Amino acid sequence: MTGTLLGRGRTADVYATDDGAWVLRRYRDGGDTAREAALMVRLAEAGYPVPAVRGAAGPDLVMERLRGPSLMEAVLSGTHTPEEAGRLLAELLNRLHAVPGRMVHLDLHPENVVLAERGPVVIDWRTAREDTDPGLDRAMTALLLAEVAVSPAPYAGGARAALAALLAASPGPLLLTEARRRRAADPNLTPAEIDALGGAEELVRAPAG
Repeated sequence: MTGTLLGRGRTADVYATDDGAWVLRRYRDGGDTAREAALMVRLAEAGYPVPAVRGAAGPDLVMERLRGPSLMEAVLSGTHTPEEAGRLLAELLNRLHAVPGRMVHLDLHPENVVLAERGPVVIDWRTAREDTDPGLDRAMTALLLAEVAVSPAPYAGGARAALAALLAASPGPLLLTEARRRRAADPNLTPAEIDALGGAEELVRAPAG
């Protein structure tokens, strides 16, 4: 049974369960959460920071309720600098890519990191894949930051600083062409967001040489 609605994302709604210790995330398109839940369980067993999973059935995923701000909220409030955010994203990517199975997240950005009491925890694993080149994962995160950096958002400058820190701390090549193709195919992007991908890719390539 669902409780209080906590938030609505582009693809899912999140509810507090009646006991308050867990949350239920329900995909509005009815997608199956079994694969995502199984991957999260494997990552937790490997020591990677993900929410504990209680159960999954159809579009519903019940998992640990994390207490703490997102990395994005921490940057906006001033408790973390954009540079610290960029380095933390790079660290989380590097740790993930060290887990056996060539796992990638493909949507790691400051809103998908919760600064919980036990440390940073990565959420929203629906796009995650196995047996995938880590260079695509690094490129997706860089492109996501660059999209904000080239936008008119008031925190675009911070995104640019976070991007520079991410790239400085990210080893290996970036598969930017494939990352841009995947972003352009995302049905949740607006036409304006798709049009901005070219400028975002150029920004990532500039410091990367």
